[in-house]
Amino acid sequence: MNREIRTKLIELARLKTPWTYSQLNQQLLLNLNFDNGYDRELIGDWLGEISMHEYKRGRPLLSALIIHKSTDREQGNGFYKLCSDIYGDDWENLKADKEFEIERMKECYAFWKDNDNYKKFKNDV
Repeated sequence: MNREIRTKLIELARLKTPWTYSQLNQQLLLNLNFDNGYDRELIGDWLGEISMHEYKRGRPLLSALIIHKSTDREQGNGFYKLCSDIYGDDWENLKADKEFEIERMKECYAFWKDNDNYKKFKNDV
């Protein structure tokens, strides 16, 4: 698991601030080229792995905080496909429900803003 990305996602949750894929790439110097399918898949794999790690421990899906920079400002399809596996609903239905994505973000904000949760779980990798 990419600890640096997880740490940044926790920081974003505490700040109640989503980031775009590009912001994550640039700020963490990941050197990914999103015109390249392999790099898009790689960032999706890293984010999915982090969210599954959190989900298995009963915590919110941190990858909900990474969104497209285009006008839709929503998570990528990979996020919804992961959620489909977790929640047992069709990923396209989840994507169509704008409240679904907002609720996942709010869960992250509430959980990680709690100082006890932060202290207890920030290094749980």
